Amino acid sequence: MKKLITLAAIGLYGIATSVFAAEPTPIISHGFYAGIGGGWNTIDETYASTLFTSTHKSAHDNYNVSSNRLAPLIQLGYWRPFNETWLWGVTAQWEYLGYQTANVNSSRGQYIQNASFSSINFFGPDVLRDFTSQTNINNEVLLLFYLGMQMQQSYVYLGLGPALFTASNNIYVSSVHTPHGGSNLVSTSVGANNTLWGGAAQVGFNLYLNPIWFLNFSYTYLKSTTGSFNNSANATKLNGGSAGPTTLNLNRAIRWSTQEVTLSINKVF
Repeated sequence: MKKLITLAAIGLYGIATSVFAAEPTPIISHGFYAGIGGGWNTIDETYASTLFTSTHKSAHDNYNVSSNRLAPLIQLGYWRPFNETWLWGVTAQWEYLGYQTANVNSSRGQYIQNASFSSINFFGPDVLRDFTSQTNINNEVLLLFYLGMQMQQSYVYLGLGPALFTASNNIYVSSVHTPHGGSNLVSTSVGANNTLWGGAAQVGFNLYLNPIWFLNFSYTYLKSTTGSFNNSANATKLNGGSAGPTTLNLNRAIRWSTQEVTLSINKVF
């Protein structure tokens, strides 16, 4: 019995020694992958506008506002190692931002003070109107090329690439003078759509759960170019009346930056 116990102990010792002495087998696969997830986004909007009439009356406004959003994420990618340490990859990511300028001192978007203050010049004596601006940013698409470093069960990477955004901006004219908001109805508005390019930088960490499934954690900073959102409208019609002789031009220049922290689950094919 003692001899059997001794032999068993020697055998267990030998197995344990071989397990802990051996190099662990990596569980990491390269190739095409697809994933879904979500992100927490902080969006900073920078706005500047010039509203002017054909009778040479004008108003200039600008503002900066910020908003936090949760957004769904879909990504497709491919990566491949250079050697045992370094790798390269490319990924395309789509997010639906669903951003909208928050109501700031108005019942619809950001109150633009100078245009509102000068509206008596646009619409005639004793006619008070308030102007507000509201930007919507919907789709965000990234194409990132990245370099990374492999570890036992994961890799870290840095990616750079272009970004594409779809956005719109509306200027609303309130039917009642309400500089501090309220429940007053919005009578008229004009809007414009635009597609903007930008750039993005991303740092990420991919943790493999098994050879084909991994979690992706990333931080991304994006910045758009400045987009032009321009409209022309008949001033009297915008005031709710019949067409008159004065044209109102509403020119807006808008850009934004975004910081995103995302998490996704991905599968290698």
